[in-house]
Amino acid sequence: MVLGNVLNDRYRIIRYIGGGGMANVYLGQDLVLNRDVAIKILRMEYADNPEFIERFNREAEAAISLSNEHIVSIYDVGQEDDIHYIIMEYVDGMTLKQYIQAYGMIPMQESVQIMLQLTDAVEHAHQNDIVHRDIKPQNILIDGHGHVKITDFGIARALSTTSLTKTNDVMGSVHYLSPEQARGGLATNKSDVYSLGIVLYELLTGRLPFSGESAVSIALKHMQTEPPFVRSFNPDIPQSLENVVLKATVKNPLERFSTVGELRQSLETVFDASRANEARYVPPVEEGEDTKAIPAIQEGSHSSAQSHTDQSETIVPGAQTSPKRSKKWVAWLTTAVFLLIAAIMVALFVLPGMFMPDDVTIPDVEGFTYEDAVTELSNLDLVVERESVFSEEIEEGSVVRSSPNAGSTVKEGATVTLYTSLGQEKLEFPDYVGDDFDEVRRYLEANGYQEVIYYERTSDQPEGTIIEQIQPEPGADIIPEETRVIFDISQGPPSVEIPSFTNWTLDEVQDYASEHSLTLLTEEEHSGDFAQGRITRQEPRPESELEQGDEIKVYVSQGPEPQPRTETVSFTVDYQEPNTSQDDQSQGNDQSNQNDNSNQNDNQTDTSNQSPEGQEVAIYIDDQNNNINDIYEDDVIYEDTTYSVDVTIEPETTAEVLVLREGEQVYHETIPYDSEESE
Repeated sequence: MVLGNVLNDRYRIIRYIGGGGMANVYLGQDLVLNRDVAIKILRMEYADNPEFIERFNREAEAAISLSNEHIVSIYDVGQEDDIHYIIMEYVDGMTLKQYIQAYGMIPMQESVQIMLQLTDAVEHAHQNDIVHRDIKPQNILIDGHGHVKITDFGIARALSTTSLTKTNDVMGSVHYLSPEQARGGLATNKSDVYSLGIVLYELLTGRLPFSGESAVSIALKHMQTEPPFVRSFNPDIPQSLENVVLKATVKNPLERFSTVGELRQSLETVFDASRANEARYVPPVEEGEDTKAIPAIQEGSHSSAQSHTDQSETIVPGAQTSPKRSKKWVAWLTTAVFLLIAAIMVALFVLPGMFMPDDVTIPDVEGFTYEDAVTELSNLDLVVERESVFSEEIEEGSVVRSSPNAGSTVKEGATVTLYTSLGQEKLEFPDYVGDDFDEVRRYLEANGYQEVIYYERTSDQPEGTIIEQIQPEPGADIIPEETRVIFDISQGPPSVEIPSFTNWTLDEVQDYASEHSLTLLTEEEHSGDFAQGRITRQEPRPESELEQGDEIKVYVSQGPEPQPRTETVSFTVDYQEPNTSQDDQSQGNDQSNQNDNSNQNDNQTDTSNQSPEGQEVAIYIDDQNNNINDIYEDDVIYEDTTYSVDVTIEPETTAEVLVLREGEQVYHETIPYDSEESE
């Protein structure tokens, strides 16, 4: 299946999540509803099998009718070309199997809470006439909040025709298979009860009750062998809780909990004070289970007695016998009776001892190699059978225990089962890439892993994140005590020791920032020490350690800071002649007077020329040192007068000169800093 493909123009395949016996599961996106979904796709080897296709679709559609918060919802069922798929609710978490492998024995309170959720879901299915048939931790999802959901409802029906020895997937299922299913019988509601009991067993102990070299051997144990008691692994577990496991996993379905609801009710009360002193549950023993040995009747004793009886019956009553014959007959009869009694005594007490097997005490062969143990038991005329179990204490190939136990008394010729060690049970090592290393290390060290080694290297992941799992690979079967774990962890993004950018050009700094994935900020400032366009200073200081994406700030020179300049402004204020129209009229009226006094006027100076009327001039300056609202210079002129004033102009500002004559503006100029042009 190509990642990124879109099924029926709606469901985009993002990445592979996992797989089972008949289907693979992918994380997908519903492009219409914009939500994450799980996409289960029938394996291509079954795509041409009408039976698998029919069951895949039929059971998926049946599961759509289930609506429970602890059952994975099914949204859609469809087909595109040869691809048959089911669209399901996506649960962001792990399978319960992975959870048990990661944390080992689950605390009893948490185990009960998980089981209460599972029984609620299974009971809902049973009420809708659906038997799951394949309840196992691999089909149960758990999120980060401890919420569980069952998946694959009814889909296991498509696998029910598969041989027990066909695939490892069936091997996974057979560990939870009910005895009636193992015998080839029909699965019922009580079959799900049995599987739930095995799941509870694994939660409480962190291990499976039965193991073996093949699916068939494990199935036989489900039918014939009682599992070890839960409390043998954890004595703190109350008897009431162990009893739930015992009653759920009884071989005879008639002795199990009647319904899943009854199982749940028992779970709800396991910690009640009323059940504190509960005795261990023992299932009823059916009649005929015990086999009784009946001694054989010896043919010789019977024929002998019969012959004597026959001989005695040949005597004819009333027949005449001689005294001699009578005495002989009495002697013979006495002898016969004695022999008969002796024969009976031999038959009762001697022959059984001669022909019945002797009692044998089973020796303790724990720790023996299998071959040595067989020799030991064979010398006692015992028949040996072999089973394999995982053991943390006994090395692989050696005897863990025997059944019957060492010290038990059996007859010669009895069968003794030797349980030899497969070594420690191997766990599937999880994928820790992306997790926090410190948390993972604490967990691995607490669970007895041989050694946890790490190497640091830079990456774009946060510091302390596991970026590669060198050893062992995810999914590898391992024994914690014999496993050395090696991770690559992130030091965070690579650090950069920045140089001094002083006197660099801005282009050079921009190239450096781009090359090292730094964010560049700039600001301009005046400098008398650096040419325009050169870097004057930086933040942070040189030799600082930065990571990718960090900011650096540089200051770019604009050249020396401009200084105020002084400019001389010259201008002329014209003297405005007084209005003479009134004087001319007076002169016409007094013409005669002028004639009469002409001599006098010729001898005197013209008073209007000697004392002209003064005109007031006010000069205003707006510059660095003066305010336009204040008079810079106040003067009275009697003729055209030229002035020169000095103005001081600050950088990026202007100066202004304003001149009023008799309150009327006669001159105005604006002088910019960088130009001597005036308005």
